[in-house]
Amino acid sequence: MDEKIMIVEDELIVAGDIRLTLERAGYKVCGIARSVHQALEIIGTNKPDLVLLDIFLKGEQTGIDLARELNKSNIPFVYLSANCNRQVLEEAKVTQPYGFIIKPFREKDLLVTLDIARYRHEHSRQLKVNPSGRLVPEPSDRKDKQPVIPSFEGIIGDSDVMQRVFDLIKQVAPLDTSVLVLGETGTGKEGVANCIHNLSPRKSKPFIKVNCAALPVHLIESELFGHEKGAFTGALEKRIGKFERADGGTIFLDEIGDMPADMQVKLLRVLQEKEIERIGGNGPVKVNVRIIAATNRNLEKEIAEGRFRLDLYYRLHVFPIILSALRERREDIPLLVSHFIRLYAVAAGKQVHDISPAALRQLMEYNWPGNVRELQNLIERSVLLSRDSILKDVVLPVQEEKKETAVGISADRSIKTIVEMERDHILAVLKQCNHKISGPGGAAELLNLPPSTLASKMKKLGIVKRHTL
Repeated sequence: MDEKIMIVEDELIVAGDIRLTLERAGYKVCGIARSVHQALEIIGTNKPDLVLLDIFLKGEQTGIDLARELNKSNIPFVYLSANCNRQVLEEAKVTQPYGFIIKPFREKDLLVTLDIARYRHEHSRQLKVNPSGRLVPEPSDRKDKQPVIPSFEGIIGDSDVMQRVFDLIKQVAPLDTSVLVLGETGTGKEGVANCIHNLSPRKSKPFIKVNCAALPVHLIESELFGHEKGAFTGALEKRIGKFERADGGTIFLDEIGDMPADMQVKLLRVLQEKEIERIGGNGPVKVNVRIIAATNRNLEKEIAEGRFRLDLYYRLHVFPIILSALRERREDIPLLVSHFIRLYAVAAGKQVHDISPAALRQLMEYNWPGNVRELQNLIERSVLLSRDSILKDVVLPVQEEKKETAVGISADRSIKTIVEMERDHILAVLKQCNHKISGPGGAAELLNLPPSTLASKMKKLGIVKRHTL
């Protein structure tokens, strides 16, 4: 392996351990830097292929400052950090890292994260990220745009945003890459998962669907990984879990954002090691499964509030597909309405074949908080109640303003996490002490903490020198 990696880490013991791990795996370490200045000097003389980058470094500048310079030079980087509070996560995300690994980490975690980063960088010529953070394909020379692609059964759309979704599906379907589908409830996430499986080399193998939100907490491990006979009270026979049933095929983990924290750890191991362990089993069982996950939650907010693992997010986030809300692609509504009228007229045996201009105008003006699923249910009901060949009346529910979108930010910005409150409290005490940390009247004394513990907390919370001036 000829790839050169630079380590930017101010803790020399940690940097040394990382160096040994990389060299054992066949990588070449072209340098170790403790500050942004040292890193830039190394880049000037021996440009790395990839950088492992700690966020908090010696000196005034942080790893985020260096990340901006790496982007200018098209050098991919993976963040290392013991800190994942909301402010740091948002600042780091803007720099578009190729991965994020939380300290402390296992050797295998590091190597898998590097493999993902290499894969994403290799494919960055075919894909680019626009300012909203969405992956879109490079512009093609295609002059004719197909309104509905026959292979994408169950997904209807002629808008530009849907054409981009089709392009992304076509690109990722032939691969074994994990896919994360994001979007509000009712936008068609399961339909995207169906298409990816049906267009993949695994299409003749099992496609197992799991709704993580619907599984009882005490049964979720047994459902996913199975159990041996007698493994617990009520385990009267051996049970094969969803992952083993999906062997050779695809598993769709819907509502992944609702998965309990302890199961997130186990899922991360499946992604990294390609093996599961039944409850009460004697050892691991190898599985060959492609994972497609979906959620309507804002995972970055879930991470900041400690409900979702950052390392699992980046492991799933190799190839995200974001589905727009129906209100953001209203030009698709006439096409969807025509499709649903045909579908439910045939199912009900009714001669309904069109919708009046007035009724369609109502649908175009409605905000669709339930997205495509709400439109589908409305058309089904309207077809069943219609006495004419044309839908003339549609009964829309009273609109309520949606407070939060799947990939947006909550309208209530006043609520802070415990980590943010702790950070604010330390900053306030530091200000009260005129930024004196140790000694009589220092912040450590007021907080009843050893000075070394306070210094460690300050580093983890991103309280660096410039914050206490």
